[in-house]
Amino acid sequence: MKIKITVFSFLIVAFLITVSCHKKPTIHDNENYSGGPILPDEPYDYPRTGNDHAATLGRVLFYDKNLSLNNTIACAGCHQQSKAFCDNQQFSTGLQDKVTGRNSPGIFARDGKVFWDGRANNMFDLVLRPIKNHVEMKFENIDALTQKISQIGYYKELFEKAYGTDAIDSNKIKNAMGNFLMNFTFSNNKFNTGKINSFQNFTASETLGKEIFFGKGKCSQCHKVNDDGTGTGTGYGSTVQTFSFNIGLEHVYKDKGIGEITKDEYDYGKFIIPVLLNVEYTAPYMHDGRFKTLEEVVEHYNSQLKNHANLDFRLRDLGALNNATETEVLNQLDVNKNGKVDPPEMAAYPPAQLGLTVGEKKALVDFLKTLSDPTIFTEKKFSDPFNPY
Repeated sequence: MKIKITVFSFLIVAFLITVSCHKKPTIHDNENYSGGPILPDEPYDYPRTGNDHAATLGRVLFYDKNLSLNNTIACAGCHQQSKAFCDNQQFSTGLQDKVTGRNSPGIFARDGKVFWDGRANNMFDLVLRPIKNHVEMKFENIDALTQKISQIGYYKELFEKAYGTDAIDSNKIKNAMGNFLMNFTFSNNKFNTGKINSFQNFTASETLGKEIFFGKGKCSQCHKVNDDGTGTGTGYGSTVQTFSFNIGLEHVYKDKGIGEITKDEYDYGKFIIPVLLNVEYTAPYMHDGRFKTLEEVVEHYNSQLKNHANLDFRLRDLGALNNATETEVLNQLDVNKNGKVDPPEMAAYPPAQLGLTVGEKKALVDFLKTLSDPTIFTEKKFSDPFNPY
């Protein structure tokens, strides 16, 4: 009797295994398709791009380790939701424990140039570059990547929903990931709320910091927090991404920034100005992650600017022109009339010393924290679909 029961049980188990193996997997049924993403039946709303299915596909690609050569690194490895989509490391670790040469900033939707050196024109131009990079994900052959993704079962349905066909190519991958990333706004912060009620929600210290930011600190000359990055002024709290400056970090830059690309000595040490949204969460700071705290960043601008030849005129003591408008400064200093102040034209002006008090420096940091949106850590439509919470 025991033998018969054992044999019968074995046959039942074998039958169940056979049935389950022939059941068609779906992207909503992780138990029957091990390793696949779990997604809602109806896609989340991704308003900045309009194609919710494409953004959903982009979300899956963003978190999928299959996009790296050896299946160990996803885009989300350096841009973690639990860390405001950075990794809080000075430099990031890529494939085979190789280390990047620059700090990984948090993600924010931008319509202008991206990366510290501005080598990508927009978010869509950005997405394949880390995947191809020999340090980061090392999938240099994009055709091979496309073939690989085509063999992964859960992608056919996703591409079909996004583009009306399950045919997969690199342009659709770029488009999907760009659609996802262009929705990274996270601007539900105290600053944007304050603009509605004349900042009555601010503490005294935050109010003082705001006055410094837009006043004698001259921070707003580079960081356009009233703008959304497109020039439309809709208030996402970002910066205009075409701006790049030398901010006096070194006398001699090992990393020449934009100058590495242009080979123009006037561009040495220039970097794209980062977005300040959620800056509280995205330490360490600068292209090389040299500053661990916002207090260190503020002190740099307060008293530690280096007199590099390319140090921007906005960070120099211009004497009688200190309170002049940018147009007035250009009219006075732009001797060759090329629409900008070149290094020889500002060589006589030393780095500025703001002379902020301890209280003023604290106030400036307090103001920067009003740009924080804590929903960045919990918003489900940006979360990992392979490990949903």
